[in-house]
Amino acid sequence: MDRSPKQKHSIRLPVLPFSVRVFLATAAILLLLYYSIVPAPGSGGISSGPFGIFPYSMWLHFLGYMGLAVALSYATFHLDYSRSQLLIGVFFITVGFGALIELLQYTLPTRTFSLVDILVNTIGAATGVALWHLTDRVIGFAK
Repeated sequence: MDRSPKQKHSIRLPVLPFSVRVFLATAAILLLLYYSIVPAPGSGGISSGPFGIFPYSMWLHFLGYMGLAVALSYATFHLDYSRSQLLIGVFFITVGFGALIELLQYTLPTRTFSLVDILVNTIGAATGVALWHLTDRVIGFAK
């Protein structure tokens, strides 16, 4: 993997085996899919998220897709592509998955399609990719 310019890290985090990383990314995908299709019990009772600024559902979308982007970045960390290629790929896969979920929700009577949700998913994906990039540059991962 091209890591130029070469970086030296004082702290290096271990990388879990590939099968574990794939399991974590798959679990993130399945959890997002499940909770995007099945209404959570009692989810209608919470209207605003932390600080009362944005609705609770926006926080869930943001955190869910940020987490998915981090999980996919971690799962693909070892692949023989440049860091930018991997992160751009993870970003588009995460955003594409979110858009497909929204299209699926359009067909479900208990769910609704929302462009705002796609926007929040995109912001979450970008934040997750940025967090991964920052963590990789500042701390690094041992192979």
